[in-house]
Amino acid sequence: MGIGNLVKNISRNQWLLFALLSTTLFVSACQPASEPSELKTTPDASHTAEVTSATAMPRAPLTQEVYIWQRQWRPANQTALVQSQGAFQGLRILALQAHPKPNGADIWFEVAVNHAWLQADPRPKIAVIRLDGQFVHLNDEQVIRKISQVLTDWQAKGTHIAGVEIDHDSASSKLPAYRDFLKKLKAQLPADLKLSITALPAWLNSANFPALLTNIDELVLQIHSVSDPRLGLFDATQGWQWVQQLSNISTVPYLIALPAYGSAVISTASGYKVESETPLRDQLKSVNVVQELMAEPLVLQAFVQKLHTQKDAKLRGIIWFRLPLEGDKRVWPLNTLIAVAQQGKLASKIELVISSDNDTQMTLATENKTKNQEILKPQLFQLSLINRGNIAGDIPATLSLAGQACSGYDAQNGYRVIQKNGLLVWQWRADNTAALAPTETAPSATNMPMPQANKQTQKHMLNPGGQKVIGWARCESLYLQGIYAP
Repeated sequence: MGIGNLVKNISRNQWLLFALLSTTLFVSACQPASEPSELKTTPDASHTAEVTSATAMPRAPLTQEVYIWQRQWRPANQTALVQSQGAFQGLRILALQAHPKPNGADIWFEVAVNHAWLQADPRPKIAVIRLDGQFVHLNDEQVIRKISQVLTDWQAKGTHIAGVEIDHDSASSKLPAYRDFLKKLKAQLPADLKLSITALPAWLNSANFPALLTNIDELVLQIHSVSDPRLGLFDATQGWQWVQQLSNISTVPYLIALPAYGSAVISTASGYKVESETPLRDQLKSVNVVQELMAEPLVLQAFVQKLHTQKDAKLRGIIWFRLPLEGDKRVWPLNTLIAVAQQGKLASKIELVISSDNDTQMTLATENKTKNQEILKPQLFQLSLINRGNIAGDIPATLSLAGQACSGYDAQNGYRVIQKNGLLVWQWRADNTAALAPTETAPSATNMPMPQANKQTQKHMLNPGGQKVIGWARCESLYLQGIYAP
């Protein structure tokens, strides 16, 4: 039907209504689209929420990387590489180290990494070049030549790297010279290699710091072991302030380096010395007091959780120092590091292990106080405490054992044993301080975490994987009756 015939069949009132609707539709079609901000003023709040959530961009999760800092590689490196693959997405590998020599040529040490193990690991790898902060000045040409030799060697052996990291604790006054060095190095590196540097918090207050960022691709802020070690290795409050300060300054992506290690502060007649990876006290003429420091897992775990709330898109991830190896006495066990990094549960699990002289072993957990294994003839039993958890725990103040036909017994390493109500009771001697020697712990740790990283009061604790022999007894049978924590 044509338009003319349709109009003739519409009454006057119908015609007016038709005209009004047509005009409204025409005017609406000519209006500009609403600005996004106008959506907030509409009465339909649910629609607004849907639009907002649909357009918001989620923040990329922080990556977790780890430093490999051993100067001598051994089979434990391979084991740690394999066991850590599911937890850390990148590797930063110490490749070359330089120390100044007062009277002569500088000392260069190239780490003999196992390239077969590295090539079997699928994670991105960055070669780290450590240049001692005691250098009066860097010989730019020599350093660049040494770095180029290492990169050529790694390439010839088939190990692909994603970048180079320079670890140089330069004095703030020397940052302009360091900037010039980085500019020369960047020009010599292959275009596909990322150049990273570590940064000290002290640099954040230097007027020369922003210029340093113009020649690099990435920054790693070290917020551990940067002040008086007697105050601890890590201060969460100060660390967060540095992160916020860097966020306001940095023009390049950055990561935060966090500690998973410990060191010892040695008091000598000439002052304080810090012992970390390399034994030092045997080289000193006089040692007054040795105080062990260790980063506290609970404090670091809370800090990591807070980092995940940081909205700065330039913050890309976390790097842990360092990858734990079996036998490393100043580092968290790997299961502790993984739990902290992944926000897992941290708990100690102190158990008593009773071993007999005929290789019969009976393990009794703290929650299992009634398990019994009868022994038919007199045997020599050794009692040991072991922590099967992933965080240090208080050693038991009292352990009560029921023994049959016991002819002798003794306690050691800070405990004493008495007979009470027909039981053999091992009691911790509160006045004993000699029992806190590092030799009493497992190879994986020393007497580490204190309740707060900066409160280094000695506590009677057993580290994850740590083992402590507490005595022996000769009996026909011996089993745990009760165990009581302080």
